[in-house]
Amino acid sequence: MEESQELTLTQLRKSVEKLSSSTEGYEVPTLMRFLIARSMNPDKAAKMFVDWQKWRASMVPPNGIPDSEVKDELDFKRIYLQGLTKSGQPLVLCQVSKHFPAKDPVTFKKFVVHVLDKTLASGIRDKEVGDEKLVAVIDLSNISYKNLDARGFITGFQFLQSYYPERLAKCYILHMPGFFLTVWKFICRFLDKATQEKIVIVTDEEEEKKFKEEIGVDALPEEYGGQAKLTLIQDVLPRCSSSSDVGSTNSQPFLHRRRLRNLSLTAATMATLTHQPPNTHFLPLRAKPRTFSTRVKMSLNESAPSLAVVGVTGAVGQEFLSVLSDRDFPYSSIKMLASKRSAGKHLSFDGRNYTVEELTAESFSGVDIALFSAGGSISKKFGPLAAERGTIVVDNSSAFRMVEGVPLVIPEVNPEAMRGIRVKRMVVSTYQAASGAGAAAMEELLQQTREVLAGKPPTCNIFDQQYAFNLFSHNAPVTENGYNEEEMKLVKETRKIWNDTEVKVTATCIRVPVMRAHAESVNLQFENPLDENTARELLKKAPGVYIIDDRSSNTFPTPLDVSNKDDVAVGRIRRDVSQDGNFGLDIFVCGDQIRKGAALNAVQIAEMLL
Repeated sequence: MEESQELTLTQLRKSVEKLSSSTEGYEVPTLMRFLIARSMNPDKAAKMFVDWQKWRASMVPPNGIPDSEVKDELDFKRIYLQGLTKSGQPLVLCQVSKHFPAKDPVTFKKFVVHVLDKTLASGIRDKEVGDEKLVAVIDLSNISYKNLDARGFITGFQFLQSYYPERLAKCYILHMPGFFLTVWKFICRFLDKATQEKIVIVTDEEEEKKFKEEIGVDALPEEYGGQAKLTLIQDVLPRCSSSSDVGSTNSQPFLHRRRLRNLSLTAATMATLTHQPPNTHFLPLRAKPRTFSTRVKMSLNESAPSLAVVGVTGAVGQEFLSVLSDRDFPYSSIKMLASKRSAGKHLSFDGRNYTVEELTAESFSGVDIALFSAGGSISKKFGPLAAERGTIVVDNSSAFRMVEGVPLVIPEVNPEAMRGIRVKRMVVSTYQAASGAGAAAMEELLQQTREVLAGKPPTCNIFDQQYAFNLFSHNAPVTENGYNEEEMKLVKETRKIWNDTEVKVTATCIRVPVMRAHAESVNLQFENPLDENTARELLKKAPGVYIIDDRSSNTFPTPLDVSNKDDVAVGRIRRDVSQDGNFGLDIFVCGDQIRKGAALNAVQIAEMLL
């Protein structure tokens, strides 16, 4: 072992001790998996290791999770252990088409652990080394919306990343239909780069050939062009009683139930983790996936998802309904949910009348997708409750934006489009409309305008000062560093959206007497030169963006231009003359934050799940 590696391991062990735990009994290969998963940072690896120890102790019994605890999941008969691949790693196969969302998320998580443990253990011959890996095959044959559970995929992959670091050698995805492509993009937002690099989507004959060669005919089932028989995971038993070991698996190899005397099953399977993106036989693979339009005519369709709109009587809630209608979003049913005060009100949507229901913990029974815009406290209370019932929650509040493992999604933001263009520093001044504070603030701005014009003192219920014919620093609380919470949200969320913790961001947020649509003055500093003409062309091609930049007529974006519009307007595109060369750029941006910033974004995310 290299001296630098020994030093890093020593630092890891010391860091674990500082966290009131110990690495005693854990071999170097096991510890190295955590270091590799955390880019050889001993402090981060130590935290991950201790979190894994606590999780393992709280969730998994000493002898592993028995079949009896996950019987309902096993009864779907979709997970197969298939022996060792050519590279000597256990192969696990999941036929997603046989799975429907689990009724109990806790049981499903146990099932994921059960499968991963059994798979890894099946590849151990004498004693666990600690760096064993598995190969997974996920078959999406015949998958449809009704048996699709994106949350299950996410749960499985997150378990792999958090509690089984560096255990996945490769994952092959077969028969991916066209509609699943957008689901997969959504799922990928939860996957780290290392995990994504191990996933191969088999779509053509060349990839199919390579897939067969890498797996080998001895492990590959006959249905997929190999010579092996499909073997259900529950038909595989340990050679002797299992016991927990220093890693996360049981240490004993497994045997097939039907041939206990002499068959040693040398491989296993990873749960495809399809609990929130063709033909049963493998041959032939489609060269290109089918494509489906996401703009299906809206109607009460039994095959479509069931929806719930939380905060439906608010400004964004009403915009949700408008966007759902405008985009022909398919649904089988829809619940209108709001506070007790709003319960009983009547709303018309898509030619039908609905009664607003009071939001309770039971509101999400049978709901596939819930769109939340009722404030952070409501999201924190009811979002997890909805998720526990298997509902995919798309939340507009700031409640979970900085929570690790929860993606912060803007559908049009595409890091690939910015390849080679890195922002070093961004200075932003925002000019935020009344709509950002909700329907009551918009009404108060109208009321104050009438009062001031009539020579009366303005009514100040939402804000503690006059809003009409005035502007002031954003009303969010000011923190110890002098920035208000809105400004710090902008700083932190920008870094998360861009996946760049190093970018420098500073912001000043101002509330302006505009009814709806925010505006921003943005100064960008780049690591490499970017001239304004190139920037303008990039913006023209960007989805959801249009240019208003006519210098001759002094015509640039205004809030009125973008009110009730889906797209964001960009103008005042010019080189920053305070910097040498083309390393700086100034732009002015306007967008309807009720329409685009809240409702449309949420519905576009939901469309990824169709």
